[in-house]
Amino acid sequence: VGAGLAAVTTTNPFYLLPIFGSAWVVHSTHRTSGPAARSFRIFLLFAVWAITIRTALVLLGPVNRGSVAIAFLEGLRLGALLTVFGTFNSVADPFRVLKLAPRRWHEPALAAALALSIAPRTIASVERVREAQRMRGIEVGRWSALPALAVPVLATGMDDALTLAESMDARGHGRGRRTRYRPDRWSRASTFVTGSAGVAAAVFVSATVGGWGGLEPSTFPLDWPEAAPGLVAAALMFAAPIAAGGGSR
Repeated sequence: VGAGLAAVTTTNPFYLLPIFGSAWVVHSTHRTSGPAARSFRIFLLFAVWAITIRTALVLLGPVNRGSVAIAFLEGLRLGALLTVFGTFNSVADPFRVLKLAPRRWHEPALAAALALSIAPRTIASVERVREAQRMRGIEVGRWSALPALAVPVLATGMDDALTLAESMDARGHGRGRRTRYRPDRWSRASTFVTGSAGVAAAVFVSATVGGWGGLEPSTFPLDWPEAAPGLVAAALMFAAPIAAGGGSR
C-alpha cells in the first residue's frame, strides 16, 4: 500500500525506478513457492505492456517530444503499480492476511484476500490445462491454441467459484458466524517493515502537499527531471523487507 501510494504521487523516473528496484529485490528475497511466485513475472509483463501501449497511444494525436515523454512517464507509473501488486502476490499469503484482520473488518478483508488470490489460482489453472494439452499433443505455444486454453481455464474458474461459495455458506459466512483462527504474532520485523513503508509513503505525501521534489517533471517544455535525495531514499525504503530476513519462503 505504501509503495503504491508513493507511485501514484509521481511520474518522475528517478523515484519510480527505485520503486521498481525495491519491488524486484523484495520478490527475489521473499518469494513463496508455487504459482504465487510466478505471478510476479506475469505482472511484470503487464507492466511492460502498459508502458508500451500508453506510449504508443500518443501517436493518435499531435506528436512531439513532450507528448511522448509524458505518455511514457504515465505508463511508467502504471507499470510501477502493477509491479508492486505483483510483488505482494508473490511474497504474501492472502489468507494469512485475512487472519490478521480484526473481526469488524472481516468482510472487506475476505474480499481483498479473494481478489489477491485470483492471479495465483489462475496461473495454476493455466499450467494444469497446458500440461493436459501437451499430453494430448496440442502445441500450446501457438496463438491458435489460445481458445483451447481459455475455455477450460474459464470453466475451471467457474467451478472453483462455486466450490468457494459452497464452502463459505457451510461456514456460515454472512450469518454472523465464521471460523476462528489462531492469530499470527506481530513481530519486530513486521513493525520494522510496516513502519519503513509508512514513513516512505508519508515523505511522498508530504512532497505532494508541499509541492517540492519534482514529483511531476516538466514535459512542456521538456526538461531533465530533478531528484530530491530524500525522495530517492524514501523510494529505496520500500526494500526494507530484505533486512527483515532473507531466503525464499
